[in-house]
Amino acid sequence: MNTIAVLTDFSERSVHATRFTLHMAKKMKAKVLLFSMNTVPANRRLVTADGPPYLINSCNELADFTRCMELDLQNKSFPGAYLPGLTFQDVGPELVDIMTAIMKNEEVNMIVTFPPGADDLATYILSDVCTRIIDWAAVPVLVIPENAVIKNFEKIAFASQLHEEDIHSVAELGELIEGFAAELMIAHLNEDPSDVWVQKDEEQLNRDLYQKLNCGGFYFRSIPDMGVQKDWGWLNANKKTDLLAVVQQPGEQMTRFFKRGQHSQVTYHIAIPVIILPKRP
Repeated sequence: MNTIAVLTDFSERSVHATRFTLHMAKKMKAKVLLFSMNTVPANRRLVTADGPPYLINSCNELADFTRCMELDLQNKSFPGAYLPGLTFQDVGPELVDIMTAIMKNEEVNMIVTFPPGADDLATYILSDVCTRIIDWAAVPVLVIPENAVIKNFEKIAFASQLHEEDIHSVAELGELIEGFAAELMIAHLNEDPSDVWVQKDEEQLNRDLYQKLNCGGFYFRSIPDMGVQKDWGWLNANKKTDLLAVVQQPGEQMTRFFKRGQHSQVTYHIAIPVIILPKRP
């Protein structure tokens, strides 16, 4: 991985997403490139968020925000520790300009964004803005909720649709898996465990994983998913998941998947980052 592009708006959630990305970049030996989607002047706001106050000047918000995050990183790092390069590219706040610049940059291997305002992660992923980012992107898009703990990934869960291209998608996670020495659970949410054709597809995927992937630390799970009310409890099978990976799907399927934790009585929010992998031909 060479460069991680981060979309910012100078909010506290933006600070958290940038800090999370810098932690990842330290492990991955990657650079971080900041973009601004902010349309409201900062009016000389202070960025504090668990650290010393840094001034954001409305005249050059993105440059000041980058400087603040760089100082924050230095203050939170041990002397002599590897620090990822942190730069910015000011192309204006319009999403089309930002995504055009990112897609022209061949070094960008991941895009990071976050739920703005009061949105929860699932609502944001299904929003028009996030959908446009995912549709434009030719690289994985990582969405970081405000309550995601900044820590090393120990377990990554990949939600399989039993498609042939799932093997390629799992392979795209290889660098993350190796960088964090994380285990990978490939999970199929099986709504009809008695279906023999589904059983055969699961068996085929399991064989392909072991025959075609040149990495360790992964395992396949068929998870019965027959209940009327769906939730996210399966993410904690064996041990708690730190990152959920899914492949981009048509809008209806994405909506069905991410609304599985929303019911009339209670809503189960996803509190871990989600990475959406581009659908490969």
